[in-house]
Amino acid sequence: MEAFVKELQTVAGELRRQAGALAADHRQDEADLTKIRANIYEVCATIGNVAGKAAAPGQQEAFYLKKLEELPRNWRMALEMAEAHGNEQRAAVERLKLEALEDVLRRFHGRKEG
Repeated sequence: MEAFVKELQTVAGELRRQAGALAADHRQDEADLTKIRANIYEVCATIGNVAGKAAAPGQQEAFYLKKLEELPRNWRMALEMAEAHGNEQRAAVERLKLEALEDVLRRFHGRKEG
């Protein structure tokens, strides 16, 4: 779990660097979206750290996956509300968060299989 958390932290750090470069290039909207993606990777890394400390050995991965399953519930509700009210900007943010979480899960499962 520790190596996976470090991988997520590395991805988040790279996204933060990209956001800085985008902001410096006066592309603030893109920078803001990149920061949101970085935040999701950081949240998932934090949950991984908690799983490593709070769950019993052998139960850490199950704990981690359970927490990740709970995470997008509010994002999906916010996406539905944004779409219902025609707020495309908010809907795009919620989709981005869900996509970032899907990438984390792909990485996690790929690590286990690879």
